[in-house]
Amino acid sequence: MLGEIKLSESLREYLSKMPDLDLDLLLEAYRKPLPTSFRVNTLKMDEHEVLEMLKEKGVSFKKIPWTRYGYVVEDEPIDLGKTVEHMLGLIYIQAPISMVPVEVLNPKPGEKVLDLCAAPGSKSTQIAQFLDGLGVLVANDVSFDRVKALASNLQRFGVLNVIITLMDGRKFPRFARECFDKVLVDAPCSSLGIVSKNWGIARSWNLELAKRLSKLQRQLIIAGFDCLKPGGELVYATCTLTVEENEMVVQHLLERREDAVLKEINLPSLGYRCGIVEWDGMKLDEGLEKTIRIMPYDNWAEGFYVARVLKEGDS
Repeated sequence: MLGEIKLSESLREYLSKMPDLDLDLLLEAYRKPLPTSFRVNTLKMDEHEVLEMLKEKGVSFKKIPWTRYGYVVEDEPIDLGKTVEHMLGLIYIQAPISMVPVEVLNPKPGEKVLDLCAAPGSKSTQIAQFLDGLGVLVANDVSFDRVKALASNLQRFGVLNVIITLMDGRKFPRFARECFDKVLVDAPCSSLGIVSKNWGIARSWNLELAKRLSKLQRQLIIAGFDCLKPGGELVYATCTLTVEENEMVVQHLLERREDAVLKEINLPSLGYRCGIVEWDGMKLDEGLEKTIRIMPYDNWAEGFYVARVLKEGDS
């Protein structure tokens, strides 16, 4: 029998104000464990060969339609995390919606890419795979312990064209202003999109936490944008649902950088809804409709927010 999730009063009140949100469906999604899914690492082996190895172990899976190399497990007779394929870095275990931000960023071979909040490395390894050994990935994190996990995952994945840095991402423009073709800001957040991993998130949530994180997120998105070359693109992403940590952070960037322009996101087969443009009596930038909100029940996986921003100008 499914357990009962208790929401803090402030969270229940907050969610009740959110447009186009079905609280019953959200709670149902929270009660379900996230599906097991993985990416095949084409830096090390042909995709088909890796999939055949997994099939021989009795693992059945289906393609995730909105991402390259991604599969969701339908039958897992063994723990994928304990397989030779995982230990050798032939696969990377990663939740399905977590793969979306890098698909939106769409790094290409030869580009310089910054992952500003990179640890533990799921999205950095995905970026490296799309670069296919050409160009440069700079993977940064502020925590020494988390950087150790990041370095371990990049090494296991066979990534060679990477520089790992340990610093507060807000300081990056001091020495890397207008250096990168692409920047990913996968920001620390209040994690309301992954409550199924930890129900304590919903019990302890309060608006002040979201507002404190929003201050950091606003500084990180500005720093990431300032590291972009003219003509470059930034993707901002969180695994939470609050407007303060999502649309209002992107609005902050639009208000402070005139050359920041929101771009459409088009991922067929992915369930999502448009970003919020009116909240709590405030009118937000109409362009925020181009950002996407992914509720946990849209795809019965994680909840995410993703924005794609162009830096106008000639590269």
